[in-house]
Amino acid sequence: MDWMNGLNRVMGYIEENLTEPLDREILARMVGCSIYEFSKVFSYLTGMSVSEYIRRRRLSQAVFDLQGGREKIVDIALKYGYESPAAFTRAFKELHGTTPQSARGTGIALKTYPPMSFSLTMTGAHSLNFRIEKREVFQIAGLAGCDEDCPAGDCQADDSQAGDSQAGDCLTPLWRTFMENYNTSFWNGGGADSYYTAPFWQVGAYWFEPVNGKIKTMIGAEYKGRKPEGTTVETIPAATWAVFSFTSPTGIKYVPAAYTKIMTEWFPASRYQRDERTPSLEVFPGGNAADEGYVWEIWMPVKAS
Repeated sequence: MDWMNGLNRVMGYIEENLTEPLDREILARMVGCSIYEFSKVFSYLTGMSVSEYIRRRRLSQAVFDLQGGREKIVDIALKYGYESPAAFTRAFKELHGTTPQSARGTGIALKTYPPMSFSLTMTGAHSLNFRIEKREVFQIAGLAGCDEDCPAGDCQADDSQAGDSQAGDCLTPLWRTFMENYNTSFWNGGGADSYYTAPFWQVGAYWFEPVNGKIKTMIGAEYKGRKPEGTTVETIPAATWAVFSFTSPTGIKYVPAAYTKIMTEWFPASRYQRDERTPSLEVFPGGNAADEGYVWEIWMPVKAS
């Protein structure tokens, strides 16, 4: 898995298809990972989500089309995937600070975002703790859904022409719903008769295959025969796992960095590939997830290369 070359292929593909619908599943498969994993690495390396990068590139190219003076604004709007001139004008003004009509003139300050490329400048500077485990089929009970995006790309959203919505504390909607409505009852107080125990006590599962263009996600815990009302059960197939342990707070500042190290450093140096049949897991045990000494894990399904 050559991530740097894969990411550069993605950037080339985006450039060749700026005026076409861009399928994030195709982009993720070009580097051999799920949409969820791809979004985390991309956002960590670029500081923006892939949808925001595409939006900026399209609106940058629109400037040159406008200044050419030959195309109508409505045609340029449709060319770059906007449903109406009004939607295009709002997005254009948000990025450039002026309207498309004004951009046709001279003396107007505008922005351009050139195409990005990736190069590996540092690797192996810090240790990455992992172990290989095999597990038979098991099940996760919890909330199933398709997570939305937060501005720094903590998960993946649809390609909204209006840009990515704010996510407040950067918990995705599915996680937020789970924490607000199920976390306490799900564990039945954490006592001896709690529904669930380690190792998969509060786990997020993220499948390789999207659903309706969004991430197929399950938030919950290993199913032990009991589940709170309103939750569902999903089967995780037997697999070999590379289990990565991290000692840090969790959240948008730490989880994408962890995925980036796994994908760009560990996989290229290992004899493994991402197993597409199986979702990756994020495992969050009890304790204060904001604490510097908090220990959490990423379970990455692997197969021999």
